[in-house]
Amino acid sequence: MAATSIDMTVLTGYLADLVAFDTRNGVGDELPCAQYLAQCLKTYHPDSLKIGTALRSRARSDGAYVLAQWGRPRVIINVHLDTVPSGQGWDTDPLTLTRKGERLYGLGAADIKGAIACVLSCMALAPPKNVAVLFSGDEEQGSELMAQIVSRGDYSDAPLAIICEPTGALPGLRHRGFAAFAQDFTGPGGHSSAADQTPAPALDAARVASALGDFGAAHLNVGPEGFKGLCMNVGSLQGDGAHNVIPTQAQLLMSLRPPPGDDVNVRAEQILNIMNTAGPRGAITQLARHTAFACDDISAFKSILGPLADKGIDLPYWTEAAMLAQTGKNCIVFGPGHINVAHAPNEFVTLGQLAATIDVYSRALSGEYL
Repeated sequence: MAATSIDMTVLTGYLADLVAFDTRNGVGDELPCAQYLAQCLKTYHPDSLKIGTALRSRARSDGAYVLAQWGRPRVIINVHLDTVPSGQGWDTDPLTLTRKGERLYGLGAADIKGAIACVLSCMALAPPKNVAVLFSGDEEQGSELMAQIVSRGDYSDAPLAIICEPTGALPGLRHRGFAAFAQDFTGPGGHSSAADQTPAPALDAARVASALGDFGAAHLNVGPEGFKGLCMNVGSLQGDGAHNVIPTQAQLLMSLRPPPGDDVNVRAEQILNIMNTAGPRGAITQLARHTAFACDDISAFKSILGPLADKGIDLPYWTEAAMLAQTGKNCIVFGPGHINVAHAPNEFVTLGQLAATIDVYSRALSGEYL
């Protein structure tokens, strides 16, 4: 199926519908979008179709997902349907798709509703065959939903998986893991004239931050080429004090990103040891812990990717490919759009990127590669 055979009016129509759904993680609602997608998938007569929801801790509504399967799936295509919050700085309504030349602007256009529009457009031309499609939410904050999808087994038994993210229509083959923690310190607070005798939450947090910085600096050469270091980040030190007020509370937020081949669990335990040693009075909360990812065997995707199989790239960001790879699937990350415009005001995807993606998705969906 050639990309030129796709009706781009149909594709942009799908994308306009998708952008209009408010699936902003934490404040939007994924279920209406999932219900819309389930109705779209029913048109192509799947052998099984499931729409599910799951509780999550950091959002006002449940996460939602749709799983459809045709035949005996050899590959599953996974696209997340949530977006980040829109923020300030947009020149247009972020929930209205706006075309300016070759660019299609809208929240999620690049990350990653453009990929969903491509999947639906490909189905309109050729019946899906031996494939599964999973549209899932909650990717942008914690991936609690994907963890529940995996625990329920709602990801098919397909041996191959294409996880859709904005890779510039090139196959992503590796990325770092991710772990994040918060540490909270408290005290009675008071006038700064009593600082010598009063617990100091902000100083406790600062001591931990310094120790974490030293740990990161000592590991700058860990990892393979292109992934050196642990990306140790102390992202925030906040308290309720002032220059003349001893704070009653302070919080440290940190993260690190172990490289492919490194063990995120080992690193997380090292971080916990530092936090407990340098700041023994601080209560620790784990915010995230995700493994790194590396494709098992890119040759298995050659008939789907064509010449793109030889153009694999490393990714600077974490994806749920790591979670699906842990189920035993051989995964790649592939989708239209570029990460440098994702999560930013005036997010866009180009028609050229959508067209470049369609050939790959169409082969995977129609079973032409078998």
